[in-house]
Amino acid sequence: MTGRKPGIAAVVWDLDGTLVDSAADIATSLNRLLAEQDLPALDPDRIRDMIGEGVPMLIRRGLAAHDVTPDGGLLDSLARRFMEIYSDIATASTRLFPGAREVLGTLSEAGVSQAICTNKPEAITRQVLAGLEIADHFAVVIGGDTLPRNKPDPLPLRTTLQRLGIAPGQALMVGDSAIDVIMAHATGVDVAFVTFGYGPEPPDSHHADFRIDALTELPAVVAAHSTGRAVT
Repeated sequence: MTGRKPGIAAVVWDLDGTLVDSAADIATSLNRLLAEQDLPALDPDRIRDMIGEGVPMLIRRGLAAHDVTPDGGLLDSLARRFMEIYSDIATASTRLFPGAREVLGTLSEAGVSQAICTNKPEAITRQVLAGLEIADHFAVVIGGDTLPRNKPDPLPLRTTLQRLGIAPGQALMVGDSAIDVIMAHATGVDVAFVTFGYGPEPPDSHHADFRIDALTELPAVVAAHSTGRAVT
């Protein structure tokens, strides 16, 4: 980071599938919810591909796997119940992806502001960050229920940048799915796409500005972005 010019002032992180590997706890919670509805459990790998657009969408997808379509009232009720289940085990198996803690520290030490912009509800997001002892790295946390609209709408990222006091051209989004790329580009922010995340689409289909196979590559991406060099 020693050669970084003042180009990137903030890194905005997605959470699930980008910074933390939370699929096991999410899958356990969804399967417990399905069991309460007398529905069979789903394979955790299948649930992994359902993660990314908030709790209601996760539940819709889980029920759709059993050809069940909930009405609005039932979906709201199931979403509340899911959060009760998940809150009890949110960090039971959830872990940071390799290199995450070190990279967060490196960016903080370099004076780069950091924020979370996720479709996970804000309260449980903060619970996970605290449980993994990384909450102090983030000046702003925007969850899926913080604002009237969530990703891929640009409002969450635009609000994140406003709260950080950072212009879009000085920020880098780090995410694992098409919705992160869509939101970031709609906000005028470049995207570093992580190839190990939960997004089911092929990485090359996202048209992200950068692609990284490990979080330890991110500081070099930030440095290259700041100096205008291309990274492949």
